[in-house]
Amino acid sequence: MRLFLYRATDSALHRYDPRAKLVALATCAGALLCLSQPLWLVAPFVGLLAVAAAARVLKPYLVGLFIIMVVGGLSFLLWPLFLTARGQGGAAAWIYGIAMGLRLSTMLLAGLLLLLVTRPEEVLAAFERLGVPYPVVFSLGLTLRLVPALLASAGHVVEAQRLRGLRFDEGSPLTRARRYVPLLIPILAVTLRSATRMAWALDAKGFGSTRPRVPYLVLRMRAADWGVVAVSAGLLAAALTARRLGLGVLPALSE
Repeated sequence: MRLFLYRATDSALHRYDPRAKLVALATCAGALLCLSQPLWLVAPFVGLLAVAAAARVLKPYLVGLFIIMVVGGLSFLLWPLFLTARGQGGAAAWIYGIAMGLRLSTMLLAGLLLLLVTRPEEVLAAFERLGVPYPVVFSLGLTLRLVPALLASAGHVVEAQRLRGLRFDEGSPLTRARRYVPLLIPILAVTLRSATRMAWALDAKGFGSTRPRVPYLVLRMRAADWGVVAVSAGLLAAALTARRLGLGVLPALSE
């Protein structure tokens, strides 16, 4: 079972500095927020597919695409209902729902692509170099590491119960759901044990120390990384200009 999304392949996208990739992600999100026209949002959506293929992570990307499109579909359904309640229903509301679903899906897919081509420790090091307080970075690191680990532990508990004869695939959906309830106790015990061990480890390593920390990863921005930053800033500037000119925005429902 994979505990992280990262896929180790030899591609140019993997070799970029994580700070450059974070800046590209932030500017991508900013550019997407400037647009509300579905035809304009299709381009970045398809572009991310091409980037994932070039980075040789297309297969896991498509798996994530299927899950994320479910979230985008919910956005597509909820926005027209919300706008109809405000008296802005009709075809324009459904077009706006398509745009918001595409925007949300593209943002989530951009984040997924970042995690597929960047190791978790590189992401944390990039945040720390960008000036994010260390406690915040550490909390993010715990999320990236412990949540997948706890999910794996829960999977082990389920498999152990299957070996002891507990059937999760028989009966009605309600019956199956009830069979998972007794598993909450061992899963909670595993979680508390992991939290206790983590507290001991942090105490032993002097987590609250005020001394300067020595970075494990040494990050260096190269010319190619600065090029990524420049291109990302240019795309954001273009999106802002287009919005100011009224391009890429739905006339009837401009934000």
